[in-house]
Parts: sequence; structure tokens; C-alpha cells
Amino acid sequence: MVFPDAVPTWALFAEMALAAAVVVLAGWRFARLADLVADRLHLGAGWIGLILLATVTSLPELVTSGTATLLGNVDLALGGILGSCSFNITIIFLLNAAWGGGSVLTRTDEGRAHTLSSAFGMLLIGLTLFGMVLMDKFAAAPKTAGIVELCWALLILIAYLFCMKLIHRYERRRNHADHRDAGPPGRMGAGLTLDLIVTAAVLIAASWWLANLGDALSIHPIEWLGGPLGATFVGACFLALATSLPEIATSISAVKIGKLDLALGNIFGSNMFNIVIIPVLKGLSLGGGHAVMLTPHASDTTQNLIAGLLAMLLTAVAIGGMAYRSHTRIGRFGFDSILIAAIYLGGMALLVTGTPGAAASVASP
Repeated sequence: MVFPDAVPTWALFAEMALAAAVVVLAGWRFARLADLVADRLHLGAGWIGLILLATVTSLPELVTSGTATLLGNVDLALGGILGSCSFNITIIFLLNAAWGGGSVLTRTDEGRAHTLSSAFGMLLIGLTLFGMVLMDKFAAAPKTAGIVELCWALLILIAYLFCMKLIHRYERRRNHADHRDAGPPGRMGAGLTLDLIVTAAVLIAASWWLANLGDALSIHPIEWLGGPLGATFVGACFLALATSLPEIATSISAVKIGKLDLALGNIFGSNMFNIVIIPVLKGLSLGGGHAVMLTPHASDTTQNLIAGLLAMLLTAVAIGGMAYRSHTRIGRFGFDSILIAAIYLGGMALLVTGTPGAAASVASP
């Protein structure tokens, strides 16, 4: 925190507002730089969103999940990843609010590429959930479970790399056809590269700052409440938003400049990157002997399974929206966007009203 611990509540919220403003401004700038990179290198906006935006905006999840793993809080780390995957798909509803005029999923020019990346995201989430169930079978044999989990983490990493290779191959064929008469691709240049690095660093630092402020808020005494808000409330209502704010800021900024495919590539790519964090967490846990895909309590495992299934269900709705391209709308929103929001709220209600502490473990990256 920038301010000492013993500060008035208004000062803590003011610091949060400042951190959030930095994230939004950096996200706005980074989205425009990413669009410039796509134009100069003759790359699809969806591919740049999938690779560049998704990687940078998902780094806060890597930092917070890695810290939780090193501290032995496996449930927080795994639940944060799966909860973030669910929330990311719900950003489509926010994009619809910014876009207006029906479903954003029917307006994409790179529907096949997004369908491919979102389907691969479902595959990776499914592998993770299967790994959790598999690990539960070996819970009584810790050494065997450790070997199985390491092998499964490597399988997730290999699957991610293979999926990215297939997406790149598809994008290369499509871009060759689209830019056949556009001449050779240009270069980024030192100025653009430096601008990207600095903006990404600011975005990551501000996101980490905001996430840490959320942790401080959970134990900070609120004068008018007579005590702190508590980890469960802050985790469910704040940390999920805090670590996903980079995705929200960059995606909405991309929509505002008319680059919808950049925004969707960011969303679906972030979910793929989130899952590949699990092998990284396994590497971090080797020294401490922590399991990554096996939580200490059966109730926590159930909650994380529900969170993962919720992410897969939301992704399936998004894929259906891109494939069916329904023009049914309610006000500014497409039917698929409303369905995504309704399913997410229903899933979160199920998690929050379930096992005590479930909200913090699922929704807090």
C-alpha cells in the first residue's frame, strides 16, 4: 500500500480509485498500441488480442496465483484461475453495453478464429477439471499423486502449445489471403516496442497494486461497520473485478476504436493463458511439496469443479452465439449476451450460497 495501514477508510478507497484509473488508462493505451502492431505486421486483430493482449492482461492472475501457491493456499490459486475464466467470458456482456445495437458476437469478422480459440479454451479447462478428479483418486498416496499431477501439468502445457500452433497455422493461412495485395509487412520499430513495454509494465504494476489493495481492504476496519468487510465479501465483490480490470479496460477500449476482434481475441486468449498458469504453479510448488490440482477439503474441490464447469458453459454459449449469429435483441443487448450474464449470476449465486468461503476461493484471482 502507498498509505500506512492505520489510515481512514476514505483514503484506502481513494488509493483504490487511483490504481483503477491507472489500469483503465494503461489498458486504453495498450489496446491502441496492439491495434497499431496488428496493422504494421499485417496480423489479424484476433491473433494480436489472443497473443499480446491476453498475455499481458493475464499476468496479474499469474502473480496472485503464484503468490497463493507459494504460501500453500492451493484453493485460492486454483479457484482464482477458474473464477477468472468465468468472469472473462462475462466481459462479452460489458462489450455489448459499450457496442450497442445487438450481439457483439454476430459482428465479428474473425468468427472462425474466435471459435477455434474458445473451443481450445474449453478443452484446457476440461483437462484441468479431469485432472482435479484424477488427483482426488490418488489423494491417499501423496507421492503417487505428486508424480501424476506433474505429468498432468505437463500435458496441459503441451496441449496449450499445440492449440496455439494450430491457431497460428490457421491465422497464417487467413492473413496470407487477406494481405495478398497489401505488400510485405512492416516493422514495429524501436519506439513502438518501447511504448509497448512501458505501457505493459504500468498496466501489470497497477493491476498488482489494485489486487493487493483488495487484500488490505478485507482486514481494514470500516468505521461505519464497526469492523472489516471480510475476505469472503471482498473476494467475491472486489478481487475478481480487480484482477480482471485489465481485460475489461483493454477490451472495451478496443471496442471503442472499432476493433471488436481485438477485444474478443483478448477474452478467449486470456482464458487459454489462465489455464497454462497451472503448470507454472506446479513448478513453483515443487519445493514446498504442495499439490496444485488437489484442494485440502472435498467441499473446496466441489466448488472449484463448479467454477470450471461454469466457465465451460459460458464459453459454450459464446461459441453458439458466434455460430448461430442471432439478431434477436433486448434493448442494446443481444440475447446471447443476456444469457451469458444470467448464467454467470446464477453460477455465482450457487457458489456464494454454498460452502462457507467458496466465494473467496472461486471469485478471487
